[in-house]
This record gives sequence, C-alpha cells and structure tokens, in this order.
Amino acid sequence: STPIQVGSLIDYATARVAPTYPPAAKTMRMTGTVKVEVVVNEDGSIAEVKNTSGPSMLQRAATDALKKWKFKPFMRDGQPVKASGFVSFNFSL
Repeated sequence: STPIQVGSLIDYATARVAPTYPPAAKTMRMTGTVKVEVVVNEDGSIAEVKNTSGPSMLQRAATDALKKWKFKPFMRDGQPVKASGFVSFNFSL
C-alpha cells in the first residue's frame, strides 16, 4: 500500500538523536539546512531514506542521525500504516 503523506515529521517523533557535526565541515565553517525525506514503518522506525538535499558534507550526518529516530505509528482506519515525510536539520556554528 502507498505510504500516507505527512509532510514534516518533527511533531511525530518520540525519540530524537541530534546529528554529529562532521569535523571537516566544522573546520570549513560549513552551515546550512539538510532536508531528509524518509518512509516510516508501521512500528515507527525508519524504513528507507528516499532523498536528501542541502550541503553535501552535512547530508550523511543528518541521515545517520535520522535513522536512529523513532516515531509514533501512523494510523489509517485504526491500522498502523507506512508514512512518508521529511525532517530538516539546521547546521549552524
């Protein structure tokens, strides 16, 4: 079945892990916003990362952190279903 479209997933997170600032990016004073689009499983875990955008040196840190996040299950007709949405991470020094 097609995942339900949620948009921003921030409000649904039950467990969050902050990304680790990559040392090379910190040295270069790189900042920016990384948007990570994902599919969330019925149990609230990350099923897959679909797309990332933003500074390339920061994308891996954002993706690695988001894979550790948990979300409350999304329901349709009383049944847990997959959902797709995104989380944006702001990297600033």
